[in-house]
Amino acid sequence: MDLNRYSVIEKGMKREMLLLKGTGCRWRKCTFCDYYLDYDSSPFLFNKEILDKVSGVHGVLDIINSGSCFEYDDETLNYIRSVVEKKNINVLWLECHYMYKDRLNEMASFFPCSVKFRCGVETFNPALRSLWNKGIAESVTAEDIARYFSGVCLLCGIKGQSKRDIISDIETAEKYFEYYSVNLFCKNSRRVEIDEDLRRFVINEVPNLIKDSSKAELLINNTDLGVG
Repeated sequence: MDLNRYSVIEKGMKREMLLLKGTGCRWRKCTFCDYYLDYDSSPFLFNKEILDKVSGVHGVLDIINSGSCFEYDDETLNYIRSVVEKKNINVLWLECHYMYKDRLNEMASFFPCSVKFRCGVETFNPALRSLWNKGIAESVTAEDIARYFSGVCLLCGIKGQSKRDIISDIETAEKYFEYYSVNLFCKNSRRVEIDEDLRRFVINEVPNLIKDSSKAELLINNTDLGVG
């Protein structure tokens, strides 16, 4: 895939953003997602070229892939640690599935900086999570997730969701997390339908809901953070 893999974000949470390749999403069951197609069984040389672009300009590095941070090869993980050391990175953001929650301390201890984890929870509505096959039990609450993760990604604009769901998710994320992104669903290869009314709501009204928040990022397009 010919994708942008490196960007510098100069507003909100200033940071360098990388889209690397993992060895493949181990969950791979979310009904709306086809990102898992972006992987490599041996991605180190590919990832090294992207990691070499890191300057440390803001001291914050945010690294994502098509799955979870636990799905990098060892060479890539070791090189990330080397870059963190050489470029004086103070905060490293990583993303992973909730199923890895009990291994976060293991990953955090690998790096010589503060490590913060983000989870693609998509919604705090347990029925919607099950419908989207997120692999997060209906009994799991926002408080449970916040015990492990500093940030979450929210997904908006899919048929079956409501405006109340979106508003509630934003309010919950604002209450419990240091960071959250509000992501408008973009059509892909999966058979998931966009709700055009919700799409207009996200574009026209959600900005007012989060305008005073220092925690939120609204992503209308997949490439709004400069990668993808």
